[in-house]
Amino acid sequence: MQPSDRELIARIRAGDMEAFGQVYERYAQPVYRFAYHLLGNADEADDVKQDAFVRVYHALPGFRGECTLLTWLLKVTANLCRDRFKSQQRRGETELLPDIATRLPDAMRCSTDPLAALEKNFLSSVVHRALRGLPVQQRELIILRDLEELSYQQIAEILGCSVASVKLRLFRARRAFKERVESLMKQ
Repeated sequence: MQPSDRELIARIRAGDMEAFGQVYERYAQPVYRFAYHLLGNADEADDVKQDAFVRVYHALPGFRGECTLLTWLLKVTANLCRDRFKSQQRRGETELLPDIATRLPDAMRCSTDPLAALEKNFLSSVVHRALRGLPVQQRELIILRDLEELSYQQIAEILGCSVASVKLRLFRARRAFKERVESLMKQ
């Protein structure tokens, strides 16, 4: 039986690094996925994931347990991603684009129907481009709810707002996303 987050936190506070390794194993994938979907770059997402775990480790003595460990990790990850966006804007850089084009040959090799592989890759590209075209705040909401399947309450804790606000913002984000997808499909 897997130890609970509370048990792991208590063990980490007592100096048990193996417990932190278990936390890392448990939550590395969701943290990485969230960062990747926000940043669109595997290397940047991996950097943010590592930074998030380091920050959480150092801040763990002050963790009050008012939210789940995953919620806290995703909140830290969101803040780190926002910091990267601000840094890019200050330097006048454009946002990093998803590395979808590098996956095209793999998709074609794995399929017996090259046309189906191309269609699937096109749809994937449209979805990613539509998501990347949204403001960061809207992108966060769609990723947290629709890709990570978090509850409205968890999202509210991550974003520091009410559940009602999450629902309204998500409605608007989904509408904007749908409009972007439709626009890109017409091109």
